[in-house]
Amino acid sequence: MKRLAVAFAALLCTVLALAALLLFIALRALTPASGEWRHVVQIGPWQRELSVPALIRVATHPLAASLIDGRGIDTSAGRWQLHARSDGRFEADCAPCSLRLRALGSAPLTLARAHLQARRAGADRFDGTLWLGEGAHSVALAWRAHLTANGLVLDATLKDAPAAELVHVFGHDIPEAQRAQVEGRFSLTLHATLPEGRVQVHPLLDGFAVSGLGTERLLDVQLPAACRSGEAEAPIGGWLPRAVVAAEDQRFHEHPGYDLTQMLAVWQSNQGEGATLAGASTLTQQLAKLIYTGDDRSATRKLRELLYAAEMERTLGKARILQLYLALAPWGSGVCGAERAARVYLHKPASNLGPVESAWLASLLTSPDAQLRRLAGGEEPDRARIEQIIIGMRPMNLARREKALAQLTMWSPRSLPPRNLAGP
Repeated sequence: MKRLAVAFAALLCTVLALAALLLFIALRALTPASGEWRHVVQIGPWQRELSVPALIRVATHPLAASLIDGRGIDTSAGRWQLHARSDGRFEADCAPCSLRLRALGSAPLTLARAHLQARRAGADRFDGTLWLGEGAHSVALAWRAHLTANGLVLDATLKDAPAAELVHVFGHDIPEAQRAQVEGRFSLTLHATLPEGRVQVHPLLDGFAVSGLGTERLLDVQLPAACRSGEAEAPIGGWLPRAVVAAEDQRFHEHPGYDLTQMLAVWQSNQGEGATLAGASTLTQQLAKLIYTGDDRSATRKLRELLYAAEMERTLGKARILQLYLALAPWGSGVCGAERAARVYLHKPASNLGPVESAWLASLLTSPDAQLRRLAGGEEPDRARIEQIIIGMRPMNLARREKALAQLTMWSPRSLPPRNLAGP
């Protein structure tokens, strides 16, 4: 018995030594080189930086299939259930799953399901398909990826999908997705790099139209009491509508309620760390926000806004959209609507404002309360912003524009009583 115990102890020590050696070799192989993409992993009570490229290579090797199959992994998007095959192919399911788009705010989009298929396509190359949504309401992105020491380069393509399916996939939990009748086709190409998280998207939306949301009721809507000037309401003409278009949406008369070019430009600028989350809303989308969606910073709200904007362009037309926006826009200190703002701040009907006065009033639409406080405190108006608006006002002939720019050098709303700058 004594010899058996000694033999068992020797065998145990050998096994432990071999296990330790294998663990040492594995950790050594997974140790990131200088500048290599790395991730901190908790190993029992220890934390260790491991090479992400090496982890991906090990996880996608056929010999690792039995270790991966049936496992679950928790990520920021949700819990993914893994299924691996001995030929190196593997699948992953996440249901429900969330998609965070930093450029559109911190609130994620919720997806009913995401299903990933992947396979090796050569040395450090992979490809496959990503399905978003479930059942009949799903879209498929074909993708390929190239693994480097510094990260993963990913390209994906979505070919000619019905726009209605995209609405169901990304907005299945919003009420408009059930009521909206959506027409059109959508496609995109995507290029991304990890771990930087830089994403370039090139979408194409063709024949996009929405009905069923009831925006035609806005043709005869009555203004809220807070937005009425006390005078007989009439369409606002003159320079102010031109100034508001120049300040808020210079392509207002050209786009179909949304501006993909501007959206992409803002998407790119919003991706940097610490970047201000600038918007890309058209006047039509801003009107949708005022009436229907509220102003929370989320991708879900932007989708709802897009649906309403597309339908309003069809049911209301540009002239009614602009007049409703002028009638409802907040101008700071509880002042609602252009007519009331003109009378409170400049003691004139909105249609009687000159180009400089109109450009100044339009400039307040960005952070009106903060701007009015600065003016009430004796600061100068933002002449550079007002000048930019005057230059963008259309139509305006050259002589009138030059006259307005000359007037701007001497004009200041500080000559008004401070109470009018602080609010009604």
